Amino acid sequence: MNRFWRIQKQTEKDLFSQLLANRGISGEKEISAFLNPTYEQLNDPFLFKDMHKAVDRIWTAIEKKEKILVYSDYDADAITANALLFRTFEALGVFVGTYIPDRFSEGYGLNLEAFEKIKDAGVSLVITVDCGTNSVSEAEFCKANKIDLIITDHHEITGEIPDAFALINPKNPKEKYPYRELVGVGVAFKLASAILSRKEKHDLPSGWEKWLLDLVAIGTVADCHSLLSENRLLVKFGLKVLSKTKWLGLRILLQLAGMTSKTLDTYTLGFIIAPRINAAGRIEHASSAFDLLIANGYSEAAEAAKNLEVLNTKRQKITEVVMSEAREQLILISERKILLASGINWPKGVVGLVAGKLTEEFGKPVLVMERGETESTGSARSVANFNIVEALKYSQKHLLKFGGHAAAAGFTVKTEHIDLFYKNLLDFADQNLNTEDTQKEIEIEAEVKAEDITLKNAEMLEAFEPFGVDNPKPKLLLKGLEVKDQKLVGKDLKHLQLTLSSDSGKIFKAIAFGFGKSAQDLQRGQKIDIVFEMIKDEWNGNSNVKLRIIDYKK
Repeated sequence: MNRFWRIQKQTEKDLFSQLLANRGISGEKEISAFLNPTYEQLNDPFLFKDMHKAVDRIWTAIEKKEKILVYSDYDADAITANALLFRTFEALGVFVGTYIPDRFSEGYGLNLEAFEKIKDAGVSLVITVDCGTNSVSEAEFCKANKIDLIITDHHEITGEIPDAFALINPKNPKEKYPYRELVGVGVAFKLASAILSRKEKHDLPSGWEKWLLDLVAIGTVADCHSLLSENRLLVKFGLKVLSKTKWLGLRILLQLAGMTSKTLDTYTLGFIIAPRINAAGRIEHASSAFDLLIANGYSEAAEAAKNLEVLNTKRQKITEVVMSEAREQLILISERKILLASGINWPKGVVGLVAGKLTEEFGKPVLVMERGETESTGSARSVANFNIVEALKYSQKHLLKFGGHAAAAGFTVKTEHIDLFYKNLLDFADQNLNTEDTQKEIEIEAEVKAEDITLKNAEMLEAFEPFGVDNPKPKLLLKGLEVKDQKLVGKDLKHLQLTLSSDSGKIFKAIAFGFGKSAQDLQRGQKIDIVFEMIKDEWNGNSNVKLRIIDYKK
């Protein structure tokens, strides 16, 4: 692989302190809060400037038996947010309607045709989740038709702020809420917590909202946002709730995925649950994922879970085809700072997935589009330090619509304007994207000695979980190891198992996933430096330390 190794500046004497410093955590109080988090550390939802107003309006609607509708997008963040509010109202004995647009016929965000139907249905209160921040015309429609619109969202505001009844978005420039990185389901959880704080209006037990945290954890990890500060708390406690979830559909989904006896972590959330929830909206309609999360009967929950398994398998096959075709296009333009691929009949539902995988592969921002006859719809994924929404905003004169956040966005462009749009993006990249930002690299947190590789330190690292964006599993550097033995393992012998020895004679067992082809390159007696993750390996009741090799150099 031989990617560029970037070692973080070493400012602390011991490994533990260095890893905390790398995350910007210092001082006794801050360190204690990170290592011993409590539910009480979560911010008060009423710190949102419009929260009191929104909660008052919702309780008025409940008491007057008005028609309430929750409107969401169709990805895992949106679907978990929609289900979270549905479960909240259900627990209060209140029925709410749900509207999830069709990705293929309606696209993302709010749309006026949907609101015509909502008006005709007699709805007087609409709560959006994970969308609505840039829906100016829809907000005007609601105001003109006596529909109160409460927007809960986390996307960047790209233009005029909609004139909604209430706007709850941590990225609103006028917002005072102290944490900007909540995702859509995190904001929805804040609303649910605020609704339930009016204890005089219901008889649910105190703290009932904690049962919603598994949904929050799934959506937060699925949307690839920071796992420090408040998001870390939500995911950490959400994983505990997931292990004893009240939601039947989630239990069955975990059973089908073979996860019932395994430790649940962010891998479970991001690579087992989220893809299955996302598969519904990518292939058909997201309502089947929503149905899974709100199912109360075994047969309906089992049917929904099996359906998601089928859709996920189908999604994987389609993604492989589009990946291959898009990669061929990108190889031809790989020297450019931003890469764009498009294809006829590439399903809208997988272009975001493909863009994400190719961004990781090429180390550059990637846009992947389904090319239509008159309009083309695409998804963009970015690298660190490059805000893809700002890039799209710079090129907005060529766009019909766009939205998202710094790392990921969606957009629609007239097909005849694709070349002009792409040229504008490249001009923006020339001014704002440095070469080092697109260099494929491995961020190393610390260089360690053989003596640092202990079971105690491996267990210490577990206190840093859950791992994810801004809180990655620590990658460490160990130099001068001798290859004592090697063996190809796994299906198709794709993985490399190594026995390594330090100068002091300490022996390490290591595994390098996907490095099967490197076996011929490594001979016994060869000295190598490795970038690795220290993992606690448990087998037959015994605990040992194992090294997961990320990269090596002779």
